[in-house]
Amino acid sequence: MIILFLVQLFFVASAKLCDDWKSVDLSDAKLIHDGTFVKNGTRFPPDYVYSKNVSGVPKHFGCLCDLKKCFRKCCPLGEVFLKRNGTKSCIKGYDVLQVKGLNVSFMTEYKRTINLTDGELQLIHGVPCNGDVFLEFNMWFVQEDGRLYTEMQQNIPPWLLKTQDKYCVDTFIIENEDGSQTTSFDALVCLAQTKEEKQNYEVSSSCMIISCVFILATVGVYGWLPELRNLHGRVLMTYLMCLFVAFACLATMQILLIVDNISINLCIGSTIVIYFSLQSAFFWLNVMCFDIWWTFSGKRGMTIEKLSLRAKFCAYALYAFGIPTLLTAIMVSLEFSGLPPNPFLPMIRRQGCFLSGRSRLLYLYAPIILLWFANLLFFILTAVKITQIKRQTSVLKSRESATHDRQNSERQRLLLYVKLFLVMGINWLLEVISTFYPEANKFWCFTDAYNVLTGLIIFIIFVCKRKIFRLMKKRIKESIERRKGSMGSMMHVSPRIQLHKNLREYKQRDSLDTIRTCCPDSDSNKDVNTTNL
Repeated sequence: MIILFLVQLFFVASAKLCDDWKSVDLSDAKLIHDGTFVKNGTRFPPDYVYSKNVSGVPKHFGCLCDLKKCFRKCCPLGEVFLKRNGTKSCIKGYDVLQVKGLNVSFMTEYKRTINLTDGELQLIHGVPCNGDVFLEFNMWFVQEDGRLYTEMQQNIPPWLLKTQDKYCVDTFIIENEDGSQTTSFDALVCLAQTKEEKQNYEVSSSCMIISCVFILATVGVYGWLPELRNLHGRVLMTYLMCLFVAFACLATMQILLIVDNISINLCIGSTIVIYFSLQSAFFWLNVMCFDIWWTFSGKRGMTIEKLSLRAKFCAYALYAFGIPTLLTAIMVSLEFSGLPPNPFLPMIRRQGCFLSGRSRLLYLYAPIILLWFANLLFFILTAVKITQIKRQTSVLKSRESATHDRQNSERQRLLLYVKLFLVMGINWLLEVISTFYPEANKFWCFTDAYNVLTGLIIFIIFVCKRKIFRLMKKRIKESIERRKGSMGSMMHVSPRIQLHKNLREYKQRDSLDTIRTCCPDSDSNKDVNTTNL
């Protein structure tokens, strides 16, 4: 609640009334009572009016695009856009929008053609991106909310959605070198990816790589220490590996987007893997919260308590992997179903890499929010049960010390899960809120960095503890003693080897004794023969 309060305070403190491109000059507007301005039939209440100095002269501006839907024309009404010898300028001429009104291609977000009257959309004018634009001749249409869709088959995503500050439409007159003219009704679109977007990708991918390193370090520590390879440790390691796969694929995808070396098929494949991994991670977190609640619930003798550790883990895995598999299959089936575009389809191929907009809320955030509230319920029930246990066992006897130690251990595990819930819950809740306030880019950069540094925070919570350090020290000592013991065994000769060695030495001595007893007889015989001679 404190974090949400700070978020709201941030919006109040740093909110700007509206961007300049959304506003119109009210110098020629009529001022009526209560500070309301009226221009071309549009009323601008005081809440939609702001002042700023233009060339040292204070002027009033009204937030037109916040009051009504608007779209952008390159030149003022009655003028056309002239391109001559590399220069661009606005001149008086045949203006399609002035003559025909709004009889242009207006469609909904799902490519359904609609008709809009002059009063529904308001015209603003100006060339976007400081003139750094690209003349687009491919298919485009103005959406009903004033944004522009343009088709780029070789681009990721193939359909670009541009807000009014990133495009303008107009009648274009192009003078060729031979003096001939070409007239068309087209759109100028800002195609180049801004430096800010690239920097966001660079920061995000770097943080996720760091997070992946610490996730692997945490899994390595829990896999190395035998005392941590219990059911809770296995669940935690599986949860972390799901996060690792999601972050690794997401970082790879963002790096490929930075270097502009990614295909639409790779985007779709990465999106499916990331989606399944993230959903699995949150379902494993739900397993942790359920398991700690079940431990304190006192429901002994039930079926789940009779299961072995291996069977219990398999049951949890069936739940934590099964439902994400079903959700992923539903999303993929709808994506490739061939149905006409509608609000309930993922539309990944139209949006590019990963889910976006309404489809992200529906397919990704909706299950996460449900699991978040389920985990919160488990924690509340567990806290109530712990309070009841404390009242019942306020003074424990010596014979109950083992039960007391076990309960303390479970409470410590509960505290770890609460910390993990806060790490994974609050940041993703802020991620959901960010979809409703996309204009606060600078603030959400910090929340995104916190989100992708989850691995570092988890490493601090689960590894940087005295208990873990003691277990690691004990493990290292055992490894050193085992190594010394193996070295000593190499220096020590076993009894069997010593017996074989003694037997060889005995045989050698026996052979020498035989030679010694044989040789004197030969000498004596020699003497006897000599005497006889």
